[in-house]
Amino acid sequence: MNYLILTPDGVGSTILQRLITMTLYIEKHNVMNTHELTNGIEMQNGVAGKNFDLAYTQSLKQITEILQHSHKQTALVSRVAKYHLDYRNDPIGDCQDFYQFLNNFFEKKIMCVRENIFEYAMSWSIRDRSGVLNVYSREDRAKVSKVTEVDEIYFLQKCQEYVNYHTWIEKNFPGLEKVSYESILKDCDAVMERLTGHKNTFKNKTGMTLSSIIEKEYDFLKDNFENLSVSTETKSLIRYRLLCKEVFHGILLGVPLKNTTLIDKKKQIKNFDACLDKFYGFAKNHNWIDQSNATYDFWNGKHIC
Repeated sequence: MNYLILTPDGVGSTILQRLITMTLYIEKHNVMNTHELTNGIEMQNGVAGKNFDLAYTQSLKQITEILQHSHKQTALVSRVAKYHLDYRNDPIGDCQDFYQFLNNFFEKKIMCVRENIFEYAMSWSIRDRSGVLNVYSREDRAKVSKVTEVDEIYFLQKCQEYVNYHTWIEKNFPGLEKVSYESILKDCDAVMERLTGHKNTFKNKTGMTLSSIIEKEYDFLKDNFENLSVSTETKSLIRYRLLCKEVFHGILLGVPLKNTTLIDKKKQIKNFDACLDKFYGFAKNHNWIDQSNATYDFWNGKHIC
């Protein structure tokens, strides 16, 4: 089965794509993670694979042909981010042909969403100032923590881009499955079982559930590993990280870590409340946006105000 993950970016698509890849790998499937399809893929031993050096040099038709010739016995786990297509600015007709192909080629199509759209736009605004797209290390976390104010115009732009993403999905990708960023991080074992059919994959392999791994990695990174000790828990985390290296073997970085919680953002960003007010004003024009989620910190399980 081939998996296609659709995203505006910043909604957990990288985490989801790599966890699906790891799940299939652990369960002895032949699998290839192509990462983003529209900024460089090539045939690698008969299978479509990533080549970042190609960037945007390939036409959508060339990308389609590579996928068509990829070995059918190897599952592809791929991503298409709307912002890449916006940058490419391909002819409308080419885009429509590409979307039709994707709908037919990928058996499992997943729309990544955020339950808290306010936090989505706030996270992107912090990214804009920090230059850190995903957190993989203490150094990344330190850069993020230095941001004390965000650009409110940019914040509203990201709100609008998320709405545009929804419109793009509704128009071009019928019958897909929605997976929220929040569920990926807090209920990821159930998400993996639903998407792949495999149960307890990470617990059987590492001795710890995937949800626990994600939580403990965030805690350890936040504390600069000061509380890290030689324990069964630590050994499970080490097994998990070694597995990441084994699966992605230097082509891709491992699975990103949780960045900051909503509580962290409120403490850190001095114009947090101003952005919140702007979000409420924006959301009034889109009745499908649940404004009540804006102050809910899903990681800590409580409203912040």
